[in-house]
Amino acid sequence: MDKKKIVAVVATKRKNGLVSTLASKVLEGAASNGHDAELINLYDYKMDYCIGCWACEKKGCCVLKDDFNAIFEKVKASDALILAAPVYWSNVPGIMKTFFDRQCGSVISHGGNGKVILGIRLPLGFGPREGVTGKKAVFVSACTAPWPYTMIIDESKGAIRALRNYTRKIGADIVAKLVYTDSRFKNVKGKKERYEKKAYAIGEKLFSDANVSYGSVRINNDL
Repeated sequence: MDKKKIVAVVATKRKNGLVSTLASKVLEGAASNGHDAELINLYDYKMDYCIGCWACEKKGCCVLKDDFNAIFEKVKASDALILAAPVYWSNVPGIMKTFFDRQCGSVISHGGNGKVILGIRLPLGFGPREGVTGKKAVFVSACTAPWPYTMIIDESKGAIRALRNYTRKIGADIVAKLVYTDSRFKNVKGKKERYEKKAYAIGEKLFSDANVSYGSVRINNDL
């Protein structure tokens, strides 16, 4: 098996919390097969808000001077991307949204001038840029609402939708999703261990011939 690069982008200040632990377990599973694995916690870096200048569309990188471009280069070089974030108010934390915002023009090409229809000039060649497509993607999250209540009130769907929209924009293939529901009761006997085992299995199977069996490691019934 060829050696691959897996990067986990984590958006939580709880370095030993559920989301961080599960993301680490996915990486451990991937590393067990000899792949390179790296965890990037966005809170460890300086990353300002996007200013909407769209200079990145022409330059291929953000013009703001902070740590974002270094993170983005690692993401671009990865073969698989683990996006890990807790659910805050039915969505991802603000720092994960900032991570998405800062790369709009770097990953999406608007192309040249397209046709004008009903007074609207359509983009030509709109879509993900070359160099960012073809990755595998895994979602890891946690929310306080229990299953199936989390589905009824859409507790985690907003966060998963945000993650899914981003991976769609970069042309990634979503291979697994793992959501730890009812997180306030994480100490229920054996529960955390079961989730960690599932996370490890996702990483272990990430680039193996067992990818067809991903259904066996999905526990996110609310997605």
